[in-house]
Amino acid sequence: MLAGPRQDRFESLDVLRGVAILGIFAVNILAMGQSIAMFSNPTLNIEHFDEQGRELWAIMSMFFQFKFITIFSALFGAGIMLMVGEEKPSPKFGIHYRRMFWLLVFGLIHAFFIWFGDILTPYAIAGLLVVLARRWRPRTLMIVGSVLLILTSLLMVSQFIFADAMTPEQRDAMVTKMWAPPDEEVLAQVEAYRGGFFERLPETAPNAAMFQIMQTIFLGPRNIGVMMFGMAFYKLGFFTLGWSFMRYLIAGIITLAIGLASSYFTANEFLRHDFEMWSLGPAQMSQYWGSLFHAFGYASLIMAICKIPLLGILRYPFAAAGRMALTNYLMASIIGMVLYLGPPGLGKIATVSFPEMANTVLIVWAAMLIWSPVWLAIFRFGPFEWLWRSLTYWKPQPLLR
Repeated sequence: MLAGPRQDRFESLDVLRGVAILGIFAVNILAMGQSIAMFSNPTLNIEHFDEQGRELWAIMSMFFQFKFITIFSALFGAGIMLMVGEEKPSPKFGIHYRRMFWLLVFGLIHAFFIWFGDILTPYAIAGLLVVLARRWRPRTLMIVGSVLLILTSLLMVSQFIFADAMTPEQRDAMVTKMWAPPDEEVLAQVEAYRGGFFERLPETAPNAAMFQIMQTIFLGPRNIGVMMFGMAFYKLGFFTLGWSFMRYLIAGIITLAIGLASSYFTANEFLRHDFEMWSLGPAQMSQYWGSLFHAFGYASLIMAICKIPLLGILRYPFAAAGRMALTNYLMASIIGMVLYLGPPGLGKIATVSFPEMANTVLIVWAAMLIWSPVWLAIFRFGPFEWLWRSLTYWKPQPLLR
């Protein structure tokens, strides 16, 4: 989960969560620094999607996109198992639902007032459902999770099936609406985001609502499916270092090789077809399924690193960042809002190059890895973790160590 309230923590979970938070920001910044249309189809960013921009986009696509959010979803499921357990009935059920309620509140505030691309809202809704499967056997969780993953992939394929039944004019109209709007619409969207908060609200609020509905309904089965896999692997000891070093290493190498091959194919297809909407079906499927192997490969290798005691001092900053995952996630969005949106922000949306965004990622990563250990040397929780915990238990929690 984002940050469990228990005192008995697993360092491996915190390290993996910290790495996931860093990786998620590497993708999110491309959506923060450009308009929504440019993020979906970067060829619309005529000024900055040059040769260097394409190279950096390819790196993001191959190594980050869908990989770390998949890890984060699996950890969310594992966190539910860690907190609620398998008791029937669980005495922690009420606490869990209160946590999900306040996570939903945080998510809605985040989506409508800071940045539309919030993931807390769909996670909170999924958390209300997936907890009901906490007593299932690992095999059952993986079977049901696989069915849900297949369901989402079929929804993705259906858009191309329906497109075959359309006339060329209808397909062109859909492309214009969903993928390649006219330049004046793209510019209007950018200008709206450069306005003050109340000026851009008519643009940002519908975008936030649309994105949350799409994530909750369209990607909901995938989120829940991955969370179920996270619950299953928690039961199998994967996240708590219950496997041997060699088992983690071999599993990581094999699945990462599959994931990298898939990711390379995906990025190459997008660039080769110049992001032409109706030519991207195979690339989207490769990205969808390949990201699961890629994420598992990353997670396995990170677990292998966590098995090496001598590397504990190197792992600690990542573990600290993971313990403050909610705070770091929200602070990254606030930084993006200040940089790219209009007043009180700087309004630099669509004016920064891909290398500049990459530099921002490195700076924010360094800041997270420095400030998280420093904060936790003094306080027991991150500021937003403390607020979340206090609201859940209906009383202020002790903050100082």
